[in-house]
Amino acid sequence: MNYAIIISLVLHMSVFTYMLWGEKRPHQDAYPKIMSVDLVSLPPISRGVPAGSVTPGSPQTTEAKPKTQSKVEQMPKTPHVAEVNKDKKTNPKKPAPKPPTNAEKADNEKKTDKSAQPGDNEERYGLPQGVDIGSEFGAVQLEGASFETPTYLNILFGKIKYNWDNPIEGTEKIICTIYFTILRQGNVVDAIVEKSSGIAAFDQSALRAVMSSSPPPLPLEYSGNQLGIHLQFQYQP
Repeated sequence: MNYAIIISLVLHMSVFTYMLWGEKRPHQDAYPKIMSVDLVSLPPISRGVPAGSVTPGSPQTTEAKPKTQSKVEQMPKTPHVAEVNKDKKTNPKKPAPKPPTNAEKADNEKKTDKSAQPGDNEERYGLPQGVDIGSEFGAVQLEGASFETPTYLNILFGKIKYNWDNPIEGTEKIICTIYFTILRQGNVVDAIVEKSSGIAAFDQSALRAVMSSSPPPLPLEYSGNQLGIHLQFQYQP
């Protein structure tokens, strides 16, 4: 009985001793070993260094890789000047114009515009080319600087025709001349019956047509400040 108790005590003491000392040893071995490390600062990053270049102190090799040469496109060959001139067709020279004969000169003088020189018999003195006076008007003369705007005169004469209401009808031709001045802003002033037809109603109808025409302002390209016009009204049966 005592022998059994002693054996039991020894076993319990062995188990207790193993539990106290045997389980601590693996925990002590589990701790990592302490290592000493020296910190080294990195070299500064230099701007403008292309990616992949070797920095000083780097373990990369210093052998530079050969650069691949890009294909150089050849410029298109331009044809030689002689070849260009060869391809061009030579334009045949036009023969020099023959001098006009005396008969042709006379015909040209007859065909010239009557507005070249003033005179009592001139019907279109001072008018530029392209003016359509119509059958309602006879002789027309302009006073002032050179007037080179036919469109303005066509508009003016069109308005006067529209406003003219001829009250006389007969078997004979009737003519009167109205003189008027157009200022820079388009105002009509100094409108008078310059040459009467002998029929007061006919003269007054022509004068009213001029005064109520309301022309536009003078064109900018016209250098004068006003434009004087001698306009002949006519009735043809």
